[in-house]
Amino acid sequence: KVHKLIKLPNEFLESQIKTVINEYPIDCVKVGLLNNINQAKIISKLLKKKKIPIVVDPIYQSTTKKVFNKINSYKAIYKIIAKLNPVFTPNLNEAKILLNINNNLKINPELLVKDFLNLYKSNVIITNSGSSENTCEDYFIDEKKNIKKYSIKKIKSNNTHGSGCTFSTSLAIFLSRGFSFSKSIQLSKKYTLSCIRNAPEFNLNYGPLGHSL
Repeated sequence: KVHKLIKLPNEFLESQIKTVINEYPIDCVKVGLLNNINQAKIISKLLKKKKIPIVVDPIYQSTTKKVFNKINSYKAIYKIIAKLNPVFTPNLNEAKILLNINNNLKINPELLVKDFLNLYKSNVIITNSGSSENTCEDYFIDEKKNIKKYSIKKIKSNNTHGSGCTFSTSLAIFLSRGFSFSKSIQLSKKYTLSCIRNAPEFNLNYGPLGHSL
């Protein structure tokens, strides 16, 4: 459960990113939760000259329903980040919010992918956006500009906290290693699945994954 949010000073965020960029060779970037528009502007400014894979997980709310941004701010943040030409990894609800679509409206995920590409000019994989209860179905546009669906069987587990972050982070890493977008998705989904299988058993209602290399 999220109990409290603390806004970091913009100067602190900028100095931390600059330090990492100056100290280490950067092969890829994964952007997670952003809390305000100024954070997005700083990240966009500092990464705009980087010719590396950038993956963005546009987190709108926690699994326990804690909302991190008002809808208008949320959309504005990721319009700024889209200028970096990243890969977005929204879930179905997040994709609908970013596209101004009512969450209760049933719509073909393939249309969502097309609309997202047209609006944000960035590639996207909309995660767990199918209708199956037994498989996780992700929709994306492949290297030949064809809409594809990647399906993988779901695992019944309480230990799935961090599965979205794990997927988007591993996607950035596999892209940086030179794998195609389609292959990177496949490898990232399989890795995330293995982390769920290897999760420590803490007897929690919503436990963490088990990460291993």
